[in-house]
Amino acid sequence: MRARAVSLNIVSMIDVFAVLVFFLLVSSSITAAKLNVIDLNLPSQDQALKPDKPPLQLTITLRHNGLDVSDRNGGLRHLDNTPQGYNLQALSELLVQVKKSAPTEDTVTLLLEPDIPYDDLIRIMDTARFTPAEARADGLPPEMFPNVSLGDAAGGAP
Repeated sequence: MRARAVSLNIVSMIDVFAVLVFFLLVSSSITAAKLNVIDLNLPSQDQALKPDKPPLQLTITLRHNGLDVSDRNGGLRHLDNTPQGYNLQALSELLVQVKKSAPTEDTVTLLLEPDIPYDDLIRIMDTARFTPAEARADGLPPEMFPNVSLGDAAGGAP
């Protein structure tokens, strides 16, 4: 019996691998681009100049005994808790007044003491973000302060 030389045709396999490599490179670059997107709002050259009016820097500090609302001028107002918890009605009324006095402001900072329940944080955040129906009827936008930042409160009540 005579051994016969067999040749393996690998041209079609190389073609498949070339297409596969191209597909993997393209799909990985698209996926990496989606994962690495960071939404940055960089100032333009026009905005690089100092604004005419400094931002309000509205801050709500969640403490166990109530809420402290302040702005860049240090105007502090303490809202004591009700038997049901935080006084959301008084906070909403105060924020509507602030929005009416500074209609272009859309940022609020929430500072939390340790061990503040998550549900309370969400209720305060919703109160700051959404305009009550009666204020919307007066012409305020549906959202008062949609840009919310979170942080840790300094220790102790003022």
